[in-house]
Amino acid sequence: MKTKSMIKTGVAVFLLAMLSVPAFSQIRFGVKADVGLNNPSFNSDALKVENMTSYSIGPSIEAMIMPLGVADLGIEASLLYNDNRMTVARLSGDGTEADSEIANRYLMLPVNAKLKFGMGMLPLRLYVAAGPYAGYLIQGDELDFDQAASDIKAKEFQAGANIGVGFEVLRMIQVGVNYRTQLTDNYAADEPDWSDPLNGKSESWSITGSIYF
Repeated sequence: MKTKSMIKTGVAVFLLAMLSVPAFSQIRFGVKADVGLNNPSFNSDALKVENMTSYSIGPSIEAMIMPLGVADLGIEASLLYNDNRMTVARLSGDGTEADSEIANRYLMLPVNAKLKFGMGMLPLRLYVAAGPYAGYLIQGDELDFDQAASDIKAKEFQAGANIGVGFEVLRMIQVGVNYRTQLTDNYAADEPDWSDPLNGKSESWSITGSIYF
């Protein structure tokens, strides 16, 4: 029931973003995806976290609202399925043991202001986008270590901000790079020893691609 409620909330926010744009906007629908570029690793006295990967995909809407001389101003809202995976190992005095593969899946709701700049006669436009995002946990794995299973679990909500730059070809295909900074923790931890690698707020880079029709 909780998962269904989160999905309904995400869809409602996405639809609200679509309905709230002015009627005179140039509205386009499409698909957006991104792949994380970071492969960070974190270490503490208790845990080692590495091999972190991430990808997202889902529907998107772009509404260019206002011409500003050489640029156009608009908004972009997406509803993305996000999959994050990592390897977590408990550390002991003799080395590393008890590796676990952890996956967390979110519904991500980024809403960005967007500026597009024309390139004269070329079928190419540059864009800059920035704004907040929120994430709702769909499915999260708990750490299956004897001492940690009841102490660490994925949080149901995350939020942050992102900024991206890229280019649009033939007024249809967009490719860019996105920088995201997270303002909340991914995990709730009751024991201080477990908090360093999992509760540190993260920054990440990703390659993004969109197709609008």
